Amino acid sequence: MMKDREIDNQYINNISSEIWRLFENLRGSVPIEDYNVILLLLSGIKDNVLDAYYVNDSYSIHNAVIKSFAQDFKYSKVIEIYAPIIKFIPGEKLIQVINSFQYFDNSILKEQFQEIFDTLVYKLSEAQGKYTGEYIQPYEITRFIMNLAKIKANDTIYNPFAGLASYATFLDNSNHYYGQEINHKTWALGYLRLLAHNLKDFDYKLEDSLENWNRFGEFDLIVSTPPFNLRANNRNYGRVNFSLESVIIEHSLHQLNYSGELICVFPESFLYKKNRSDFQLKKHLIENNLINTIISLPNSVFKHTAIGTCVVIVNKKKAYKNKVRFIDATSFVNSKTNNRDKLFDDINLFQHIEDGNKKFVQLVDKETIIENDYNLLVSRYFIDDNFKGVRLHEICSFIRGSRSEKDEIGKLVKIRNLKDSIVNFNLDIEEFEDKEIPSTGISKIQQSCLLVALRWRTLKPTYFEYNGEAIYITNDILAFKIDKKIVNINYLINEFNVDYVLNQLEGLRLTGIIPTLRKDDFFQIKVKLPSIEEQKKKYYSFADKYIKSKVQESEFDFNEKKINVEDENSFLRHQIAGSLKNIRGAFDFVKRILDEQVKQQIPDLDNFKADARLETTLSSYINIIDRDLISVNKAVNKAGDKIDLLDLNIEYFDLLLFIKEYAESLKIRAKNLFAVILDLDENAIIEYGISGIQIHGDKDIIRKMFDNIIENAEKHAFTNSINSGNKIKIELQYDFEDDNVQIDISNTGNPIPESLTYNSMIRKGSSSGKNSGDGLGIWFVNEVMKIHKGKFGYTDETGSEGIDGEYVTTMELTFPLIQAL
Repeated sequence: MMKDREIDNQYINNISSEIWRLFENLRGSVPIEDYNVILLLLSGIKDNVLDAYYVNDSYSIHNAVIKSFAQDFKYSKVIEIYAPIIKFIPGEKLIQVINSFQYFDNSILKEQFQEIFDTLVYKLSEAQGKYTGEYIQPYEITRFIMNLAKIKANDTIYNPFAGLASYATFLDNSNHYYGQEINHKTWALGYLRLLAHNLKDFDYKLEDSLENWNRFGEFDLIVSTPPFNLRANNRNYGRVNFSLESVIIEHSLHQLNYSGELICVFPESFLYKKNRSDFQLKKHLIENNLINTIISLPNSVFKHTAIGTCVVIVNKKKAYKNKVRFIDATSFVNSKTNNRDKLFDDINLFQHIEDGNKKFVQLVDKETIIENDYNLLVSRYFIDDNFKGVRLHEICSFIRGSRSEKDEIGKLVKIRNLKDSIVNFNLDIEEFEDKEIPSTGISKIQQSCLLVALRWRTLKPTYFEYNGEAIYITNDILAFKIDKKIVNINYLINEFNVDYVLNQLEGLRLTGIIPTLRKDDFFQIKVKLPSIEEQKKKYYSFADKYIKSKVQESEFDFNEKKINVEDENSFLRHQIAGSLKNIRGAFDFVKRILDEQVKQQIPDLDNFKADARLETTLSSYINIIDRDLISVNKAVNKAGDKIDLLDLNIEYFDLLLFIKEYAESLKIRAKNLFAVILDLDENAIIEYGISGIQIHGDKDIIRKMFDNIIENAEKHAFTNSINSGNKIKIELQYDFEDDNVQIDISNTGNPIPESLTYNSMIRKGSSSGKNSGDGLGIWFVNEVMKIHKGKFGYTDETGSEGIDGEYVTTMELTFPLIQAL
């Protein structure tokens, strides 16, 4: 079994660190996605294509380097891609980089080159991915799949959608590798990587796998991690809604030899999608014993996506007659530093697979899969319902409701309106305003019933008592009636929150950014059903504990929200200073527009009055505003009124709209001191099937917190010159698995002093730098985040990792999010 990469060698670490510093030389000269040109130059030094000692002429250096690579057979294939990048690098910097290589021991460089090369590729890909969206597949995923493949000598391997040819790096020179990659820069770096690993028998082409699928031979292994967002619909496959996954499987079945195997990483949605073409293919695979294994991977082990992923193994060997091996790998993960930085624990998992540990490995017969309507989602085959109870369909009946009429007015209930409490679960329709009801996707309910959410992490069971006024529910809410003679409503709602039911729900839900439960699966849930009297007793016991826990929680929240206000003056300044700057900036622009544009058309503008009977003119009003702004600014510096953050205006609000409005006000405030860049990643929200992002908080205090961060950048990071290239970037990153959104506010300019630690930044009264203030800025930010049940952190991009783009410091604000459905 393949073990960890040997990267603890001191020389490898030292030389990798030295080369990593060279990337800094390219900062500001070439885009970050082109930094891998250094790996070409390093490869040229290792293979004696370039000689460092003679390079000293900046005038001819570009042509000399390009010509040297073009004359070498191995590198002539890629130099056309790298030549424009080389020409773009200033000659002095190019010389400096190449000459820096002369300090390396070339014999050791050659001996350890593949490890040095791969260490740099992984670090560089991670740095570039934040800005280009291009990520290399995690090493642990690749190693796990190649361990599963059990490659033998002389095996032939086909790798469509090859990326950086990661799978090939686990082969030896007895194997023949055929790979395809459509992106020319990715292909060029992948080609260099194959050279670095000294592979001799490979055919790695720059071409489209779908248009040029290899049909010229049979393979022992076809292995691939295709792009998760690529569609095959627009291509000529003769069928509508035929997924990329199905295309790959059908093609591969024709290209595998009699014992060949296909191993692919797919989005987990492939396992349960029911469009006709995919369903028919899965049915064919199951009934003909072609699927060997399905493995559910942990969420978020791929840095570029939060969607669920799986490994599907298809072969013709029929290793398990009339059975499919299901492997639950979702718990095999190690967190490096945070929830978004997860490492797949593949070595441990592989050992459990080899041992056949039934906790994680199940052989499921074909009949059971057919009973589950060919749903191949791994989690449903690990549900433990081996206890005495009843299925919901035995005690509940589905209420279809009626269709709403066109232009109908009524009370529309959405998921966010449902309750999530075992004591407060009644729907109060008096809280709803009448509104026009959409004509599609809505059901009209005119009887008492239980409502549950089909698209959420909990069912949010809510009881609707019908008193003559109907409600309208969206199609992601299920309405059903229960048999009150044998089921107590309070008891059933409580059971929906008990672990044994939650575990079933977890297994039955369709994974994705928003977990979804199908109606038929909901009615398959099994619940324990003692007598009515025992149900009541159990409910009241749980309700009593629930209420006591909520009381303790409220006391804890109250204590957490208390803020020491001994420094009211400074605190007031930090609350108001940012808003004052926004008002001042906006006012200055209004005056400028009036003076430079409006007065040219209306010379008598200054003398305009709101009413002819008044004496005060427009000019006087402007002077009053100007005077009072100065007065308020002075008052902020001297005020002593007590401020209490418990006096909050908490509400649900659209985060994207809020950020957009803030960015616009920030542009006014910037006054050419810095540019404002906004990246909300709205395509991700659309792709994941939700209509928006909401958070629960006080908009005013969050805005003031943002102002604090901007003010720190203005004081400490930026020079005070106009058009000096300073930038503020506001970027949103979503973690839909944990329902978090991270707001990154980054700046260029001067980095955070190395002596300033996280603990010192959030400590009240701590200050640093020549423009240091009272030390309440970041303390205030941290306090606001705690009040909003969030987290404050920061990244210093100029630390030991270096080169991570032009932004030197990022303040990270992580909020709980609410998905707008």
